[in-house]
Amino acid sequence: MVGSFARSRGFTLVEIIVVLAIIMILAAIIFPVYETTMKRAEGTSCVCNLRNLGLAARLYSDDYDDQIVPASLGGPPGYFGTCWDVSIQPYLRNRGILICPSDDNPATSVPGRVSLPHSYGINFALAFVGGYNGSSMRMGQIDEPAQTILFMELLGNYRTFGVLYEDDGLEKVAQDRHDGGSNYAFADGHAKWFKPERTVDPDNLWDV
Repeated sequence: MVGSFARSRGFTLVEIIVVLAIIMILAAIIFPVYETTMKRAEGTSCVCNLRNLGLAARLYSDDYDDQIVPASLGGPPGYFGTCWDVSIQPYLRNRGILICPSDDNPATSVPGRVSLPHSYGINFALAFVGGYNGSSMRMGQIDEPAQTILFMELLGNYRTFGVLYEDDGLEKVAQDRHDGGSNYAFADGHAKWFKPERTVDPDNLWDV
């Protein structure tokens, strides 16, 4: 049947096979390049999300006497508190910013707290001081804001809303979401990609 079609169109079966082989070779070359390009685009989108979070956090602190957005505020009856991802929404007006496009398992909720689906968490050393609701530091208390992590990418299976490096280390951080590392936002508002070990050596970027 294929031979009859080929002859009717002026092509031999061998020619058709050669063309198909060329198409398959090109597809094998193009698909990995496409996949790499998409991953890079997702990483860039994630950095933009974190920059927006950093900017929103600065705007929040401007409105609240320099206070960093608290990791948790008092919640409605039956809840331990309201997470930062809800408190910062008036400055974002976009819940999609809370989700990294490369995150296949974003935290959909935090047990006992009012929260939104999120891929990112806040540094508890700055925003959950002593583990108490509303107990965040002030921006002016941070000696080197450009060297102090405020937001990071989380592993969604932990269903948490932040990290305290002193207790958790890097266990809850998404360490390999983007080409061997992940993205972080700093207290001054900028965002950057790091390998996980570079956040603690040569300088610990988690501490004030």
